[in-house]
Amino acid sequence: MRDAGWVLLCGALLSGCVTTTVYQPLSALQRPAIVDPQLANFEGMRLLVRCVPGDYIEASDADLLCRKVGSLFRNQGARVETDVPRNGRSSRNLQEGTPPDLVVNLSSRLLHKESSGPLWALTVLTLTIVPAYTEYSVAQDVTIRDSSGFLLASDSLKARFIEYFGAGVWGVNWVLDAVVRPPEEEITGDAAAKDFSRDFYAQLSQLAFNARVRADVLRSFEPRPQSGSNPRQTGAVP
Repeated sequence: MRDAGWVLLCGALLSGCVTTTVYQPLSALQRPAIVDPQLANFEGMRLLVRCVPGDYIEASDADLLCRKVGSLFRNQGARVETDVPRNGRSSRNLQEGTPPDLVVNLSSRLLHKESSGPLWALTVLTLTIVPAYTEYSVAQDVTIRDSSGFLLASDSLKARFIEYFGAGVWGVNWVLDAVVRPPEEEITGDAAAKDFSRDFYAQLSQLAFNARVRADVLRSFEPRPQSGSNPRQTGAVP
């Protein structure tokens, strides 16, 4: 009977059915975004989305991020290319072909991670009645440049996640989600991932739109090309 309990506990932990994740937006993710991602904010523009793998995000995850961000901008009217550098080398040469209007560079960092070993041991001994937790903070660094490399916008979008492991915590929150909380305030299931994606995509769209406006303003100060006609000469040449 005791062995069966351990099997059930391990199965529950591995399946994630006793995991409750709480998402807390930090810094820039708390700012209001006025750009509507459902509108054609980048109609006719060429965007290159580059997702850089690192210690926190592997190449496969960077590729998935690029595909999702690419879809975000395509839905806003842009023509999007994606690039995931391997071994520090980009697969897209900006000097070849038609240059993009905006180059969106994304990189991820793990800022902080905290967990208690003794608390995890107590969680196992009590069959998750006493919950354990893992807290970590991440940053999504965003830089947006034009094809010449001029920096148009940059920001660091930070978030904190707290993962609680425990049948009691999960059960209480599941009941609250089902009975009390409105859908936008639920925290069980994939609610944390959805909330983070909503905030991240909204801020990324706002940042890219700001970069577009700045590029348009800077372009307006460029000297206009002169007409090809030569001024008419008067008088005789000696």
